[in-house]
Amino acid sequence: MNPKLSALAFLVILSASCNSDYPELLSPDGRVAMILDENEEKAITYSIEMEGQTMLLPSTFLLEFRDQPAFGGELHRELLSETSCDENWEPLWGKTSLARNHYKEYVFRLSEKVPEGRYLDWIIRLYDDGVAFRYSFPDEGGFGEFRLSEESTLFRLDPDHMVWATNHEHYYSSQEHSYDKRPVSEIGTEELLGCPLLVEIGDAGWMLISEADLTDWAGMYFRSPGDSPGTLVSSLASLKRNPGIKVEGVSPAISPWRFFMLGKDLGTLVESNLLLNLNDPPEFEDLSWIEPGLSAWDRWWSGSYAPGADFDVGMNTETMLYYVDLADEMDWEYMIVDWTWYGEVFTQVDGKQLPYPDADITTPIDEVDIQKIIDYARERDVKIILWVLSMHLDLQMDEALALYEQWGAAGIKVDFMDSDDQDMVNWYHNLARKAARHHLVIDFHGAYKPTGVSRTLPNMITREGVLGNEYTKWSDQITPEHTVVLPYTRGLLGEMDFTPGGFNHIHQEDFIIVGADAPNPYVMGTRCHQLAMLVVYESAFGVLCDSPDNYRDQPGRDFLKLVPATWDETRFLGGYPGESVVLARRSGSTWYVGGMTNQTEREVSFDLDFLKEGKHTLTLWKDTHESAREPALLIRETLEAEAGETLSVKMEKGGGFVLMVE
Repeated sequence: MNPKLSALAFLVILSASCNSDYPELLSPDGRVAMILDENEEKAITYSIEMEGQTMLLPSTFLLEFRDQPAFGGELHRELLSETSCDENWEPLWGKTSLARNHYKEYVFRLSEKVPEGRYLDWIIRLYDDGVAFRYSFPDEGGFGEFRLSEESTLFRLDPDHMVWATNHEHYYSSQEHSYDKRPVSEIGTEELLGCPLLVEIGDAGWMLISEADLTDWAGMYFRSPGDSPGTLVSSLASLKRNPGIKVEGVSPAISPWRFFMLGKDLGTLVESNLLLNLNDPPEFEDLSWIEPGLSAWDRWWSGSYAPGADFDVGMNTETMLYYVDLADEMDWEYMIVDWTWYGEVFTQVDGKQLPYPDADITTPIDEVDIQKIIDYARERDVKIILWVLSMHLDLQMDEALALYEQWGAAGIKVDFMDSDDQDMVNWYHNLARKAARHHLVIDFHGAYKPTGVSRTLPNMITREGVLGNEYTKWSDQITPEHTVVLPYTRGLLGEMDFTPGGFNHIHQEDFIIVGADAPNPYVMGTRCHQLAMLVVYESAFGVLCDSPDNYRDQPGRDFLKLVPATWDETRFLGGYPGESVVLARRSGSTWYVGGMTNQTEREVSFDLDFLKEGKHTLTLWKDTHESAREPALLIRETLEAEAGETLSVKMEKGGGFVLMVE
């Protein structure tokens, strides 16, 4: 048993043949129910209720194969087991330092009604804050070696319910798109929606649909079949090397979980650990080398000069040491040496961008002394992360990882995977395991969304898969509305490398794109809006995007020296997708509160009932009335308050606040 695991678990197993009716599938507290039934075609249906209200309408599934018949439709069913579990475990990093995994699990054997018919096991778990199921192919189930051409699991919603969804358009992308709000009925048949989907179900509450434990399988997307308004159907990423096939499997095999996070309010979703609970404990016994922290980031947002320096800012040793000094000054744990440290990365061939064929990721360019940078950083208690192109890493993985450990690097930032087909999913896991042998953490960019596997492979310390701050160099999409949609969509899946902390501010109506090569791109909204991201967005490896020049002597810089990268407790205090968010997180005995608003100025009030009894000292960084004119301005105040008091804070348009309570 994992030494981190402290569990109070009990197991009750029943074996029984199914009668004409299904058993009642209920969560531990009885509030959440999954109802199994049959439709007119005798196909098995599933629906979900919470407190007696419908969250998901009766839906079916069909598994389609290349070399054998589809599986679904009319099936014999048998309840094999009913299991209950209640355990506590300790995440290495994330939104809480203690998680409760409390569920009831039901396993049904689904068999074809023909002689020697195939069968699989349908595993269903019910939590007090959600439902999950997966498909398990037993060794003797008759599927043998299979090639899955599609998994058509239906998700039937009320056509009028509002959904926040991101259209990736195709399977092979960096999953960096906006989440747009609309009725489910308006989703077009040509769209390919990514995970997660956030659904507002009237007075019944909220639901988030996504997948967990994506292992040796293809990533899941959603399509509209077009023949039933409100219905979505799953679609798996096709193998790049064989586009007609989604998954190549050999029994025994098991799919990822398809899960539904449920809550009467958004706070239940924000505070939930359901995604991590659906993944296995860490594979590694020694986790002491995996350290959460904040990081400086070279060049992408750097100024065109370093004041008082006699070197040109660029990919050279002097610039890297300059950024190490920033991390040292700010008490940040990391610094990234980003792309081109080993030379050319891409080349153009017939108008296509391809990996540079002669790259050697074990040999720095002459201008970069990697060993000097790492040694200089180590003397200042700063760890170095090295950027590498995924295609180059694939060619030199074993040699490079061993060498990076020998140099003393702490990890890698690997980029441009842009796929979650089965091969790439396996590549992620293989890399994580190999990197762990060399005590290297990984920041995945050009990445697919998290599925909680970072619980099992916790050196996957963060990943992108988000429309983040870097887009402000060439896009006007990073609006205050977008940044306050993320906490309720992509942010609910966990670690998110948005690269917050831009300090060159402009309001949305004045925003201009300064170009990909410009030294100082703008961020929309106020200084406090950017500061709040360090509290609201979850990432155990928090990458601060701006340059030493832009941070020095600036208001709010002091908060960036205080905020941690991982949390012991999380509380949702209020908000609505695309409008605002207020979130409280505890680290040790200190609470941090972050608030953000869209283009509408608003005053928010919240109770300090999460504090221990007594009087507390509060430090508040907030917008000033001048922030509407000059968004870089803020006020820092010191207050005193009692636990349970109500605090009100005004946020200007595109604004925010941060609060530290000791």
